[in-house]
Amino acid sequence: MTNESKQQWIVWWVLWAAILTDMFVIYHFLGGTAAPSRSPSLDSLSWLAGLAPFVISSIIRWVVLPRIRNAQAALVLFIFGLAMSEATCFLGLFIFPAHKQALFALSVLGILQFVPSFARRFFEPDDKRPKT
Repeated sequence: MTNESKQQWIVWWVLWAAILTDMFVIYHFLGGTAAPSRSPSLDSLSWLAGLAPFVISSIIRWVVLPRIRNAQAALVLFIFGLAMSEATCFLGLFIFPAHKQALFALSVLGILQFVPSFARRFFEPDDKRPKT
């Protein structure tokens, strides 16, 4: 790994760490100020719509990203997947406050699945890359 590619790889790690840290800060400051839910019906399953961004981010991470061979395209998908994971928490804070803890936990799990150790393959020399 050259010095320039190592710097690019560090950018992936910094972005990931910043968004993960940001989730805890946002939840800490906004978690207690969210309006109580209007009708916390236990049999209402509409809050499951808050899982959609988590599912999208999981598909990006485990289906789409492994097929990408270009670092620039992968970075865009990486950031989009992180944003989808983060959106799960925001849905819990503002739209489904009765389930904000569960959606926060899924949001953190979604961000953790994007640990950029997989991105190293984009910055290895061509002779060391796995052949497909």
